Formats: sequence, C-alpha cells, structure tokens
Amino acid sequence: MAQADQIISNDTGANVRADINDNIAALFSLSSGSSAPSTTTAYMLWADTNAGSLKIRNGADSDWIVLGPDLTAANLALAPTASPTFTGNVVIPNGAVGTAGLQFTGDADTGFYRVAANQVGITAGGTLSHSFTNTHSIAAVPVQLPDGTAAAPSLTNTGDTDTGIFFGASNEVSFSTGGTERVQVDNNGLTIKTQKGIRLNDSDDSNYVEIRSPGTVSANVTLTLPSSDGDADQFLKTDGSGNLSFANVSTPAGVPTGSVFALATTTVPSGYLECDGSAVSRTTYSDLFTAISTTFGSGDGSTTFNIPNLQGEFIRGWDNSRGIDSSRTFGSFQDEAFKSHTHTYDRTTAPSSGQDQAGSGSGDAVTISSNNTGSQGGDETRPRNVALMYVIKT
Repeated sequence: MAQADQIISNDTGANVRADINDNIAALFSLSSGSSAPSTTTAYMLWADTNAGSLKIRNGADSDWIVLGPDLTAANLALAPTASPTFTGNVVIPNGAVGTAGLQFTGDADTGFYRVAANQVGITAGGTLSHSFTNTHSIAAVPVQLPDGTAAAPSLTNTGDTDTGIFFGASNEVSFSTGGTERVQVDNNGLTIKTQKGIRLNDSDDSNYVEIRSPGTVSANVTLTLPSSDGDADQFLKTDGSGNLSFANVSTPAGVPTGSVFALATTTVPSGYLECDGSAVSRTTYSDLFTAISTTFGSGDGSTTFNIPNLQGEFIRGWDNSRGIDSSRTFGSFQDEAFKSHTHTYDRTTAPSSGQDQAGSGSGDAVTISSNNTGSQGGDETRPRNVALMYVIKT
C-alpha cells in the first residue's frame, strides 16, 4: 500500500529519489490505503482497502466514485459485457412509456419501466401493452393465444393441461375438461356438448335443477321464450314452431273464443265468463266481441255487448236450414210449447128400457155430464235434469 503527495521536492539526491519512489509506488498501487489520499487529482484512482473497492476521483476533484465494488472479486465484481451473472440487486431507472428504464439498443421506447408504485409496465413502440402489480396483471392490448385443441387447450391451469380454453375454428371459442370439448360458443350462441346439462343450484348449493336434451333428437329443436312472465297459474305452451307463450291451465290450447261449456262447479275459471246475459266491455273482451258481436244483445250500444244468458235454460242445436226447427235465428230465444195433438176415446150409452135407438118406444132419458179432473203437474214442462253452470270462452 502506498500513497504520495504527488510532489518531488527540491532536495538532496537521496531524498529526491525517495520522493520519486513514493510517487511511483502510489501510482502502481493505485494509491491503495484504508483512508483516502490527502492529496487528490481529478480522475485519480484509489484502491480503498477499508471498503474493498476501487474508486476514481470525479472530474471536479470533489468526491470519489466507485468503479468496482470488490477488489478481491473477478472483474472487480462488475458484470462483463457478454453473458453477465448477477448475485445482487440490479437497479435500473424508472423510465417512462416513451423511454423504457430497461430498453434495447436502438429501441429506447420498447422495454420495461416503472408505471407506479408496485407496478411494472411493458412498453412497445412507446405504447403500454401490459402491466403487472403485486395482485394482478393488466393487458392494455389484446392477448393472442394459439388455437390449441380439446386435449391441449391454449389456456390451461397448472397441472391440468387438458382442461381449459381453445379455439376450434374461426369465430369459435370452446371449453374442454379432461381433454373433451364440453361447451362451444360461436355466432349461433352457446352449445352444450354430448348431452351435458345446465345445473341451477339451490341457495346453499346442496341440490340442483338440471336441464338437458334427450338422448336422441331427429331434428334440431328451437324453443323461444315469451317476452313476459305471464300470470299466476298459467303454463307454457308451444305453437308447434317452438314459440312458447303462457296460457291458462283451464284453457286448453285450441279452444276457440266463444265456446260454451257446462261446469260442475260454481267457480268461473280464468279466461271464461258465466253465461248470465251480462253486458261486458267490447275493449276488455275484444276477442269475444269479434266472435259473437251483438248476437245476444248490443249492451249500451257502443262500449258493451251482451253474452248469452243460459241460466235456467236448455240449449237446442241451431237448425241451420235442416227443417226441424225452421225459421229460427241463430242465438234466438224460444219459449216453451206443446206440440199440437188430439185425444180420442170410445163410449157406449144404453137406454134404460124399450127398444134400441133405431126402433120406437119409450124409456128413461140418459144424462151425460162433464167433469173436471183438476189441475195436475208443476209450473213448467221439463225432462229430468241436473243444474250445472254454463260458461263462455273469452
């Protein structure tokens, strides 16, 4: 170790030689010592044996700059220009999206930079493409994956490489489990493969309701749900083309408006009215008004119309030109009647004495009197019957 004051004093030959030797020793030993040289010059070297580092004086000759952190290590523990190996922390500047802190030669706007605290960004061409935080990563541009297959999806889980997402065709995304495609999403919608079901769990996930297709179908079936949720006690019906709608349980599909039924109950079901002759709204019951119009009464003449009054009445089939009940108008009322008829009987009256009526003689007179048998029966003529309630489909 040697340090010198960088001065050759004007002295005797031996002293001059000693000064020269001291300065040469300091030069060759890089002014090594445990403390800094007392005399310094800009850009002079100092082997700091206390810190174990090589230092150089700055251009202003005001401070020391560390050149090599370890005097005993190869290459002074500095990274070589080719294939360096680091054993400590590498500190780079924060950089920015347009000037990466860790960049590539000749491409300063592509690389890594510090976006914010605990967030590292990747910039490409001066545009943030992806960033990473201590909890998640954020893609600022689309992430492209290989197509993959059902057995080897392009996006998988660690240790489960045959389960994940793959792209079987253009405009198609598929999901596989155990190497088998289960769900496919394309322009037509979502397809559940191989008769797998859709399970809807209950609130505590203890049980579920599953919907699935039958084992075999002869042709594609599409069911289109109605646009509303219907009313209480209604059910879903199809129009035969897959269009579903809600209907009343008491109104079987295909029952035409205006149909009349006899019910063994006093409760009028939804979708029907009792045939009591009421005047009802032409707007509320527009379908029924279209069907029967004012056949059974015009109501108030503008906003209402009458439905048939079948309370206490028997229904008779409309003759419709058959000739049994001719001259009847459809929907007309017919009062009670007996069919015209006669009764015949035989009576023989003998004289009390004398000859017969063809001869002559005398005898007692025969008196014939008329007697009333009295009133018999009720206040109407009817067959045996059971009282039920007639209703009409609205």
